[in-house]
Amino acid sequence: MSTDTTRSAVVPATDPVTRRRIGIAGLIMVLTAVVAMPAGVLWPEPSGGGETYTYGDIQPLRDRWWGLLVVLSANLVLNVLAQALLTVFLVRRRGAAWATVGGLIMWIGTALYSVGVAGWAAAYYFATAPGVDVAAGTAVINQADHDTAHLLGGVIAGSLLVAIGTVVQAVGLLRSHAVPRWIPVLWMTIVLTFVIPGNGWVGLLTAVPMTAAAIGTAYYAWRRA
Repeated sequence: MSTDTTRSAVVPATDPVTRRRIGIAGLIMVLTAVVAMPAGVLWPEPSGGGETYTYGDIQPLRDRWWGLLVVLSANLVLNVLAQALLTVFLVRRRGAAWATVGGLIMWIGTALYSVGVAGWAAAYYFATAPGVDVAAGTAVINQADHDTAHLLGGVIAGSLLVAIGTVVQAVGLLRSHAVPRWIPVLWMTIVLTFVIPGNGWVGLLTAVPMTAAAIGTAYYAWRRA
């Protein structure tokens, strides 16, 4: 009887492999969140407003445009996958279904977003190449801008699914009490990115709560591992 009681009181040793894996995922999420913060400041402002650009907007900075979209798209994929995995790791009982479903939605959204960004970057990049006639390049970009469904459909759908998945996972975190309440509340501020413009210094400010949530999630996942 006493032997059983003693054994049940022993705290299992921390698995070093799991802790290392969670630490790597947490480090990836924090670093990618920090890297994404200045994206709004670096993002070029369309001369006509909105989300589409003219030939004159892209041609002088075509290399920066392509590089920015490639880096930010890859950055988002790493960030979202790490966020989904760490949240599922944290939420194991109460709220687990919310965390799992939210993570799956985020993964699907990330796939759509990355494919959409690749097409978006290529459409403008090749149309503004030095060897392409200006009139032809302008015509291609104008045609792409008028076909929003194909140009930005994947980007918009992917962004929306990532936002929905993040909110669903935040509900799971709230129900689980695995982390302080302020972390899932800050995750829910992703909704503001669909209301507040992401360009300029305003975009930098909207990234602050998401970065704080990423740091908090990574810390508590690593501590629990």
